Amino acid sequence: MKISSTFFQVTLAILLVCAVSLPSSASILDLTVFGGSQNPGKLTFTSATGSTTNLIQTFDPPTFGAFGLRLGHGGLIGGEHTISYAPKFINSDTHAFIYHSNLRVMPTISFVKPYATAGIGLVATGGNSLADFGTKFGFNYGGGITLGKGPLGFNFDVRGYAVPKVTVLGFTGQERLDFLQTTVGLTFGF
Repeated sequence: MKISSTFFQVTLAILLVCAVSLPSSASILDLTVFGGSQNPGKLTFTSATGSTTNLIQTFDPPTFGAFGLRLGHGGLIGGEHTISYAPKFINSDTHAFIYHSNLRVMPTISFVKPYATAGIGLVATGGNSLADFGTKFGFNYGGGITLGKGPLGFNFDVRGYAVPKVTVLGFTGQERLDFLQTTVGLTFGF
């Protein structure tokens, strides 16, 4: 069985992000439970060219809900790992699990903790729809703010996601699927 170089590069990149973002013994640990909305961009699938006419199906999805957990660690520079679930993704017949590991920069100013974050991960879709594209590598970037002092805080977060080259059996999507996730949550500090 031959392992593709892209798979090897993605695996290496994920392991590197995880290794760099491992918490040290003096780091801060926080857990955020969040919920919010996810707005996928327009997704167009075109059938493979052949002797028959091309079939083009476009999904212009509404905004759907998403929820999950985010584990953060480190002080000014640290990392975070997020897993979220969208019971309806792109359309009502498709769902998605999203996992990513990120680098996080978070200065603390009294009870205000603004942060910026970027990283890599996986988007895994399932369901009975043309919009189910399987598991794909993706990038994410964004930021937010956590308000609170002590073990409890309130979190606002906005993330952009990019999933390159979405394809489904016999159908090819555009160069990249972009979507935006906006969440609010409770953060527990340890």
